[in-house]
Order: sequence, then C-alpha cells, then structure tokens
Amino acid sequence: MTRQPYQPNSEIWQSFPRDVQMRHIAAELMRATSAGARGQPELEQEALERSIVLVDASLDDPKWTDKKALYRLRDALGALYAKHLDPALSRYIAEVLLTTTP
Repeated sequence: MTRQPYQPNSEIWQSFPRDVQMRHIAAELMRATSAGARGQPELEQEALERSIVLVDASLDDPKWTDKKALYRLRDALGALYAKHLDPALSRYIAEVLLTTTP
C-alpha cells in the first residue's frame, strides 16, 4: 500500500502565528526522536518528512519576511533525514525552536 505524502492545508497553516507553526514543527521532531528511541526507524523518517513539509509550508507563508532561519532549519532537517543522525539532534532542534521563536 502506498501512503499519500503529507501536505498541510496552506490556508489553515498560514492562519497560525509563526510561533505556533514552529511548535508544530518541533512536535514532529519530538515524534521523530521518540520513534528513534523506540527503534522505529520508519516512523522516525515519516516524522522527519512531515517536519520538512511544514518548514516548506512556512517558507510559502508571506508573514515570514526574513526566511534565513527557515532555510537553515530546512538544511539541518534535510541532513538529519538523509544521514539518520543521532535522535538527540532532532530533540535539540525542537527545543531551540520552542525557546527562540520570535
């Protein structure tokens, strides 16, 4: 069975303030961390994919006038996704998102 790629509703996503968008991205990273810790690499990868999709949705949101941080985040998530790095990295990124989002 082929699963459909995750895609958020852009109208709903763009109605969220920036800090709420970052909390959703952080939540996906925490899901990835938890799945990795439980030895569920497929669920970990799916959560990382969703976090990247949500960053892309934020990049399409006009309220983000300075997108440099989003591009850096996307690069970090891409590296994490491609290389299956330590789950502690996704947990750290999630914590930074939750504490430093303007």
